[in-house]
Amino acid sequence: MTMQGSKSLNKNFIIGGVILLVIGLAVAIGVTLSSEPVAAPLPEGETTINGEYLPAYAGENDDNVAVGLPGPTFSGPNENSEIISLEKDGNAKALLFLAHWCPHCQRELPQVQDIIDTIGVPEGIEIIAIATSIDKGRDNYPPQDWLFSEGWSETQIYDTDRDIASAYGLTSFPYWVFLDKDLNVIARRAGNLPEGYIGPLLIELANQ
Repeated sequence: MTMQGSKSLNKNFIIGGVILLVIGLAVAIGVTLSSEPVAAPLPEGETTINGEYLPAYAGENDDNVAVGLPGPTFSGPNENSEIISLEKDGNAKALLFLAHWCPHCQRELPQVQDIIDTIGVPEGIEIIAIATSIDKGRDNYPPQDWLFSEGWSETQIYDTDRDIASAYGLTSFPYWVFLDKDLNVIARRAGNLPEGYIGPLLIELANQ
């Protein structure tokens, strides 16, 4: 074999090796990507709102703004895509609006569940977690997996278009709205509630 032929062979061998290496890397990357867990789809179902929207949450002055106003009724999908409705049924309501990516919500939810596990839900009230402001690019997506991982035992509704949040005047997270048995606003609160405050508040709500 001539020197020129040897160089040509070596060159072809190197090029072939590079091609095989690139293909190998592509296959490896493809395997890695395909082996990543696929996020579950969001619950599906139409969200409906009936009644006038509440004004935006007004912080320390909110009791002068919202107390006594009727809360709009609504319906939306739960974690199984079954439509759940807020309606008068003889129970007061504690609505807890959560964002799966919100660190304050990530503290609030297990705290509330601990209270439920310890004292139970007081008779005469219903606690509803409403997952809203859903963003598949942020932590704890999809939100139904997050609620499941925290052992959430109460009703959950998925506000996929943020309609319910808008109807209740949400401005920050977590966000509580307490409704009496006639679905009139008793109080609204934003941010983490103080430890030891939630349980007595739920008991007081049940006695309304």
